[in-house]
Amino acid sequence: MASLKLLLGMIPSTSKIEQAEKALITEFKKLNVFSESEILARYNKLNDLVNSADFMQKCKEIKSLQYKNSEDYSLEKEFTVLQKAKDIVQYFKTVSGNSLKRFKDMDGSSKISDFETLEKFIESPEFREKQKMRPITFKDTDEYRKFDEYKTLKKDPEIKAFLKPPKKKRSFFKSKNKNPEPKVERIKTKSILRFEELDAFIKSPAFLAKKNMKPITFKDTEEYKKLIEYKRLKGTLEIKEYYKFKNSKEYANFIDTDGSARLARYHELQDYVATKEFKDSKAYLLDKKRFEKTEMFKEIQEYKKLKKNEDIIWYFKIRDSDKFDILKSRELTFSDEFDGEKLDTTKWLTNYYWGEKLLKDRYSVESDLQAYTEKENFEVRNSILKINTKSQKISGKVWSASKGFTTKEFNFTSGLINSGNSFRQKYGLFTAKIKLGNPAAKSAFWMLADKITPHLDICRTGKGKVWFDYFSANGNNSKTSLGSKYSNDYFIYSLEWTPDKLVWKINGAEVFTQTSDIPQDAMYVLLAGGLDKPINGMTSMEIDWVRVYKSK
Repeated sequence: MASLKLLLGMIPSTSKIEQAEKALITEFKKLNVFSESEILARYNKLNDLVNSADFMQKCKEIKSLQYKNSEDYSLEKEFTVLQKAKDIVQYFKTVSGNSLKRFKDMDGSSKISDFETLEKFIESPEFREKQKMRPITFKDTDEYRKFDEYKTLKKDPEIKAFLKPPKKKRSFFKSKNKNPEPKVERIKTKSILRFEELDAFIKSPAFLAKKNMKPITFKDTEEYKKLIEYKRLKGTLEIKEYYKFKNSKEYANFIDTDGSARLARYHELQDYVATKEFKDSKAYLLDKKRFEKTEMFKEIQEYKKLKKNEDIIWYFKIRDSDKFDILKSRELTFSDEFDGEKLDTTKWLTNYYWGEKLLKDRYSVESDLQAYTEKENFEVRNSILKINTKSQKISGKVWSASKGFTTKEFNFTSGLINSGNSFRQKYGLFTAKIKLGNPAAKSAFWMLADKITPHLDICRTGKGKVWFDYFSANGNNSKTSLGSKYSNDYFIYSLEWTPDKLVWKINGAEVFTQTSDIPQDAMYVLLAGGLDKPINGMTSMEIDWVRVYKSK
């Protein structure tokens, strides 16, 4: 039995239901479209990324970075220590100064080699002995030894005898021989010859000069000249500077440092701290806003911005709600919105299914006052299908269980459509938005299988009411009715069919329930106008849409 609200007409208006459903479908479509959108994909990607343990750990690491704790800091500190080290500072001071340059110019030169050769001679034992020499006089000369030999020979009797002139014999008688006596040639011995040689030498100017010589001292020697040259060279600025630098701590530091591992490390660190890599790393670690310059920060900011996005907020608010459960739980399997200019005959037959299949002609049943036409009684306009029932004389066939098919003259015509050829379904939601029209006429939205029963009237008019009927295959019938107010406007009539229940509804309000003899065969839908009693004028059944769903 219909509820009191139905009897009083206290049900949601059709327009509000449609608006709500349209809004729900629109929002659901938006939800589905948005679920595939780039912005949501980006948000989900960022959400997974930003909230991942790895990402958060990396953020923490970047934020906690300090230059003082870095390897670069240790390297720079090591470089600074080396840079300030006395030996390194002195080394570079030496390298950049003139002393080392002058030293290198002198080192290995002929000046140095000559000086060191001279110095080596001066420091030799031979030279030292030479320095100690006593003065050399005439007596120290070969000339003196020859002179001494000469004096010795001169005292020799043989030499004396030789030097003594021979004696003349005195005669008191003059010789009658006027010719002098011949001289007797003396034989000279080696001693006499030596004496004569020395005598000639002694009388020579060279000897006389030698005999009168001044004493020869060290200052008269070549060694003394070399000493003087050595002292002169040693006193020159070049030599002084050369040996002063060579013997200096500065040069010793240069020798120790030049080519050392310590200097090599200095240069290695110097080169490194001058690289772009080091400078960028240092600047990055010293930058208090370094995290804000990272790609991770940009991703976090983008994530926060997307998190505040109205569509994102809306999406997650309703995604897991039960708001769309009714839409999610069903799938549209058949529909006609009547958007064309004429009836879609790929969906609808304009005849009874078996009349089309077997008779190839239209027919009416025995109680009908109308004949069904092919198209004359259909009108599609403004997305509304009108099935017009009107006064018109026409011949047509009639089916009678006792007589079979006979021809009859009809005074009224109407139209009938069914989906028997294009669509059938077992279980689901069968619904249509319909304005039934004159409650005295016979306008109907019903369902059939291959036989006369089961027969389900989702809604029909007759006897001034709106009826809801069930004729089972077992011969059991059930029905209920509502007042004529439900025929004069658009209402959404629906039948919910499950394996164990049939529920009739108007605008979502339950009208009638059947829990026994539930049909188990696929059925198709029919809509038709008609009359079982004459009326004045024309009446129209207006169908805005027909929709059939199945459960998912």
